Amino acid sequence: MQNFFSEVYKYTDIKNISLSFSKKGINTSLSFSTNASVTTVIKYSSKKFMTTTVSVPFNRSHFKGKGFDESFSKENIGSTLSNISSIFQVKEVSCSAIFNASEKEISKAKRITKRVGNSISDEKYINLTYNCTSFIAQRGYIMSSLTEEEENFPLAFSISTYTGAEMFERLLRAIYRPQNYYCIQVDRSASEKFFRAVSSIVDCFPNVFLASKRIDVIWGEFTVLETELICMKDLWQFPKWKYFFTLTGQEFPLKTNFELVKILTAYQGANDVMTTVKHANPERWYNTLPPHGLKPVKGSVHIIVNRDYVGFILQNRISYDLLNWTKKTFIPDETFFAILNANPQLGIKGTYKGEPEHSATRPFLARYKVWEWDPIPCAGKYVRDVCILTTGDLPLLGQAKEMIANKFFLDWDRVVIGCLEEKIFNNTRDEYLGIKTVNTSYYSNLDFVKNQVT
Repeated sequence: MQNFFSEVYKYTDIKNISLSFSKKGINTSLSFSTNASVTTVIKYSSKKFMTTTVSVPFNRSHFKGKGFDESFSKENIGSTLSNISSIFQVKEVSCSAIFNASEKEISKAKRITKRVGNSISDEKYINLTYNCTSFIAQRGYIMSSLTEEEENFPLAFSISTYTGAEMFERLLRAIYRPQNYYCIQVDRSASEKFFRAVSSIVDCFPNVFLASKRIDVIWGEFTVLETELICMKDLWQFPKWKYFFTLTGQEFPLKTNFELVKILTAYQGANDVMTTVKHANPERWYNTLPPHGLKPVKGSVHIIVNRDYVGFILQNRISYDLLNWTKKTFIPDETFFAILNANPQLGIKGTYKGEPEHSATRPFLARYKVWEWDPIPCAGKYVRDVCILTTGDLPLLGQAKEMIANKFFLDWDRVVIGCLEEKIFNNTRDEYLGIKTVNTSYYSNLDFVKNQVT
């Protein structure tokens, strides 16, 4: 696999139209006269390094403006959060009433759900992001780590997406913080306009980048797993992040970034990976067993794992051998991560030492996902056995212990995403202002936290 990386810049100084930035450890300085127009594009792999200089219209607002600095200076954060709260308010219905299971408000929301808010086309995103500072300010991105605790606990995310730039962008906005890292995998089968829209959004942030290789993802095949491995490799070069999340463009967080950090701190390095032997579907392995005597189990592609676990995947021979075995199986993304997490003899920090079955003390909290055979109600409809979550699911989503919810169709229901956005933002603001606190005792007492490899 060629190791080409997308352009990711960390802007370190912008003064008098002089720009210094570092990219993958390469320091570059650019100086402009007032009327100069130049940009430098750097692309490199492990084998080659190339610099290209081209003339483009130079716009100071792309690099410095209120959206980046002044609004989120320490003395202004509280007022800025209060000022942008209207961006996240759903004006047509009462989200608080819906979260409190008001049948009247839920019925009202269902009648208007496709008309709530202004939809944004892929083409419009391309235009909106021409001026990144304006885009970031208008869309209400939080350009501060907010707390020292969050600053010192960066997170890494992969997001696999193939359609609907608005849903992707709203997911990114909900989880975005400048200290985190985001690898975006746009399916190779996606439309050119969608790819351009996502690329234009990505280009507005120094810590968001396109995956080094695009994949044509086919369900049940190795390509599903391959997308995550590519992003793991791309993200590995950033040494500060503590945990890695796999996401898709049709998911949405149920917790604020502060809550994620508090929960994962309570995990003390434990991985959140579903594993089961009872429902392992051994027929998928075609009568072969994993190498190195590894215990075969089934799990999910939805994982939240620590950095050591990712390092083992990228650097250990046993992981490489297991990966080759999974390539010959059906739905390898449901076995690879789970097997590594359920074999404590490998000594991977954070993996599970107990019995790989669900119990009251070992739930799977990486995802809120309702299958057709689950006892949990689904207010929406099932598509390929998975509930498409809608407004009627908000009372349960608001109380859920899980960190991420799967999945949503924005063209089916705009209220459910709008209300989740409103809740996430309000909680973020109130946590910063000290109005709301986070109790992590439930998470610190989980079985997989107490029974992890250390």
